[in-house]
Amino acid sequence: MNGAQGSLLMTEGPAVDTMVTLMPTSSATVHTATVRSWTASAAGLVVTSYVSATPESVAALDGQRVWVSTEAQEDGSVVPHAVFQAVAQAHRDDELALTGVMLLAAETRRGAVRATTSVPAHLSTPTGDSDAVTVDISRTGVRLEGRLLPRAHEEVDLSLDLQEGVEVRARGEVLRVDESTGEAVVRFVSLDRDAADALERSVLIELARQNRDD
Repeated sequence: MNGAQGSLLMTEGPAVDTMVTLMPTSSATVHTATVRSWTASAAGLVVTSYVSATPESVAALDGQRVWVSTEAQEDGSVVPHAVFQAVAQAHRDDELALTGVMLLAAETRRGAVRATTSVPAHLSTPTGDSDAVTVDISRTGVRLEGRLLPRAHEEVDLSLDLQEGVEVRARGEVLRVDESTGEAVVRFVSLDRDAADALERSVLIELARQNRDD
């Protein structure tokens, strides 16, 4: 995503009635909401959005810093899986105001936003076990680097040691292997909801950290 795309995404924002997910930066609890408005300055530097949610979600998120994830509409008005950070404040019993909205990442080619990060991974296949490290991760898959990688199209059980001592287990399919770089791309084919939420939280933490460091 180039600067022009990012600026356009900030000024136009998600279309009205777009479904978004909200996750507090302090926990892995996922809430859903619907965009009601998106107001931005010409350069997208000051953004306020209003989203409708259940009274329970409004009460839980009031005053929280949150990550906001959204997908493209059929008309292509929003880049798939754009991720924003904002502060949520109760506006009504069933509506939140999102202020200080900042774009963290947007993925135009894949099914989920990914973050470049290196964490330990352990792989088990019918032909043996091996260790690797991640190159990047998302809630739908992972790119790995290692000396003994599985073959393309092979199924693999893997565990990832994420931040804060969180371990995620998943079954995946190796989509491709690049022997010149020692990297393999694995798509998750079996991943429970808790593991998916933990992966998404890890990705969002890393994206937020990288934006602070830039």
